[in-house]
Amino acid sequence: MWQHLFEPLVEVVYKPVRYTGVLAESWEFQGSKWVFHLRKGIRFHDGTPFTSKDVIFSINRMRTDKNSLQGENFKDVIEMQAQDDHTVVFVLKQPNAVFLDRVQNRFIVSKAAADKYGDEMDQHEIGTGPYKFVSFQRGGNFVMTRNDDYWGARAEIKEVIFRKVTEEAARVAALEAGQADVINNVPVHDAPRLARNPRVRVEKVEGLRMFFLALSPAFKPFDNKLVRQAANYSVDARAIVKNIFEGGGFVLNGPLGPNVIGYDPNHKRYPYDPKKARDLLAKAGYPGGVDVKLYFSAGRFAQDREVCQVVAAQMEKGGFRIELISQEWAIFWGPSGVNGGKLPLYYIGRGSLVDADTLYDQYFRTGTTKRLSYSNPEFDKLIEEEQGTADPKKRISLLQQAGKILMEDVPFVPLFNLADLYGAARNVAWSARPDEKIFSWAMKVKS
Repeated sequence: MWQHLFEPLVEVVYKPVRYTGVLAESWEFQGSKWVFHLRKGIRFHDGTPFTSKDVIFSINRMRTDKNSLQGENFKDVIEMQAQDDHTVVFVLKQPNAVFLDRVQNRFIVSKAAADKYGDEMDQHEIGTGPYKFVSFQRGGNFVMTRNDDYWGARAEIKEVIFRKVTEEAARVAALEAGQADVINNVPVHDAPRLARNPRVRVEKVEGLRMFFLALSPAFKPFDNKLVRQAANYSVDARAIVKNIFEGGGFVLNGPLGPNVIGYDPNHKRYPYDPKKARDLLAKAGYPGGVDVKLYFSAGRFAQDREVCQVVAAQMEKGGFRIELISQEWAIFWGPSGVNGGKLPLYYIGRGSLVDADTLYDQYFRTGTTKRLSYSNPEFDKLIEEEQGTADPKKRISLLQQAGKILMEDVPFVPLFNLADLYGAARNVAWSARPDEKIFSWAMKVKS
């Protein structure tokens, strides 16, 4: 939603997967430096010119604000230089071949607005995007209006309303009644009926989001590799895809799906074997099984509650007695949950996954985040080496070696990625993206 108002330096586009410039028109990888050449003639919604000073201010804010969850992306940045109003140089601790992945989806805000409003700047949503902010109600509507002075192609639709509707049946009913034009997370059992409706259609795209169970070694019993392996033997991902998603998904044999840079076709998932799981638990010192809590955020992902209920039933056969705990997303994802390293076992999806480094760095590399508290010096060394490698083939080889370590240590249970299902009014010309982003400026309403 925010990308309608604020913009990043670069963005990912698909078919084929690649980076394209947004606020930056070009860039250069020069060893430990990345040089970005910014577009000229861009203005913020209040008329203030966009310059390199806004980029430096925005990134510094992500790095230093105590409430920021984005600072990890720039932990290797030691200096930022504004060579002129439209040239920014990032100086890194060491060469980082995947720095573009760090800056995509990181939005640039106005330094002038920050100087004017101070701590209240977030109450004044001033960006460079194709839409301007109108209003927002937590749990309600997010309203924006077209920016007629936008630097790029002007959006066709003047007013856009994002509405939070957690209940799947309510979203589908709103689409059928003409109260919604586009909805996400269409339940697979509703898709055939929607496809027969003359006023709506179903958009299907193979998603990039990979789903997994995170097993944090910071907590017992998951500090024991045998227990983590037992958890893998306890989960039947194929049954979940078949029975919950009616085959509309793709079982993961390793940490990555086949469309991600660094994918290794030689990975094989742990087979579903509850007896093997119980044997491993006994060997780990838990002959009577073990009690654990599985955290998730109901309504965040398609049929997440049903998935966790089935996972709990499957793992019980493997010796795990599961208590399901659903939390509001802000609690689940925030410093008292995932990003504070407070959850021993949780169900999560990592979306927009273009390069394996993103997942590996954020979840498994020592010290990057608190999401998992996994640490393996050999794995860390491989990630450090691939981030400094410009040769794509060598990088992929290093990422595959890192993936092999993860499949042995398994601080996670790989599950699946899904076919994302959207419902749309037939008079809305729009194609779904594999990264779950819904951009209104890419839509047109047919008469």
